[in-house]
Amino acid sequence: MPASDKHPDYRMNADLWAVVRDTVYGAPAIEKGGTNYLPMPNASDQSNENTIRYRQYLKRANFVSFTGSTLEGLLGMVFRKDAEIELQQSIEYLIENATGSGLTLEQLTKSALSHTLQCGRFGLLVDYPQAGDNLTRADVDALRLRANILPYKAERVINWATKTVGGLTMLSMVTLIEMHNVYSDDGFTYEEKEYKRVLRLEESYYQELYDDEDKLIDVIEPRKADGSLWREIPFVFVGSTNNDSMPDKSPLLDIAMVNIAHYVNSADFEESSHTVGQPTPVFAGLNQSWIDTVLKSGVLLGSRQGVLLPEGANASLLQAAPNSMPERGMEMKEQQMVKLGAKIITDGAGNETAEAARIRYAGQNSKLATVVGNLESAMVQCFDWCMAFMGGDGDNYYELNHEYYDKSIDPQRIIAEIQLMDRGVTAMTDLRASMREHGIIDSDRTDEDIDNEAEIVEI
Repeated sequence: MPASDKHPDYRMNADLWAVVRDTVYGAPAIEKGGTNYLPMPNASDQSNENTIRYRQYLKRANFVSFTGSTLEGLLGMVFRKDAEIELQQSIEYLIENATGSGLTLEQLTKSALSHTLQCGRFGLLVDYPQAGDNLTRADVDALRLRANILPYKAERVINWATKTVGGLTMLSMVTLIEMHNVYSDDGFTYEEKEYKRVLRLEESYYQELYDDEDKLIDVIEPRKADGSLWREIPFVFVGSTNNDSMPDKSPLLDIAMVNIAHYVNSADFEESSHTVGQPTPVFAGLNQSWIDTVLKSGVLLGSRQGVLLPEGANASLLQAAPNSMPERGMEMKEQQMVKLGAKIITDGAGNETAEAARIRYAGQNSKLATVVGNLESAMVQCFDWCMAFMGGDGDNYYELNHEYYDKSIDPQRIIAEIQLMDRGVTAMTDLRASMREHGIIDSDRTDEDIDNEAEIVEI
């Protein structure tokens, strides 16, 4: 089996992850997807004329990223308040640089939550830079060698396996995709190549590094601070249901699918409006002589120009009745997306009232709360593994904000206000004013402060 082999569950979920990613990214990705998202009318007609018509059909379609706006709203709810963090001294550096590449712990956590909400899956590996043997503590400090928490999107964890040891199920193999820049001899140009890092657990934990041709180029055997070998792989999945190795369903998948159906309705609406929406003048009772002499320059429509007609002739404007079906379909799907977005927060059974949702919210049963709890658990596990590399003992504490919205406001209203903003009914300033009113945004935070801090960190 080559290192590039993919797990069956990976192959089954990869296309669904791509759908959510594209709807979050927005119109450019959806339009690029072509017939994957917008079927071609009269698909059996392969003529050049039909192809040209489809290009116009695609160009007129309007995709509104309700999925992306919902994601931003969910992230804003969690990160509207700072996390509570207590780390042991040996790993306090993680707060300012968690990944070794400069990402703060908050940025890493925000990215992990974003990717988990999109794909229902994320990976975190605790690793230590390669260094020579027999280094003293002074050498380690001088080289600034530190354990890092390395993030991996769902698409970059292509294979995995587990085994049972003493009644405990644990990872025995994980294959990770890493992009490496291979520079030419001149040092200026480079080619990006896909390497595979395989984490293995046999008698102890070790890593294998394969190049883009699946050729083994290095074997690494990480050791703990005391020099002992690892008896587990310091890698953890973050899931939307739990943190086991099985891929979980994306919390945003249902919204993404309705979002695409809304896009198809939009294409039909715009096509209908373009084709039959423009009034067409109709004349009756004209003779050829009148056309040749009076109307030889054509007809100008508008209040400043009259049209002379012979006796007995008449004129009218022909205009089709509005086609409301696509528009009604769009409205229904917008309502569905509002409800689906609210469910991520409340995730109740049946048609419960807002008050019942608030009572149940106190028990942290929402889908969003589940994902946040899974992420917290994974981060604390990573902190412990970092300490195994760096030394030290004691407990670490990490808790994200669980007060997602003011208990006096219906979560469905929050999602509805986000959707109204997307449709241009309200502005971003209106949404933020409402959030300040209900305590979702601190009253002393200006729009400029939020714009500077709200950017989603992409890895």
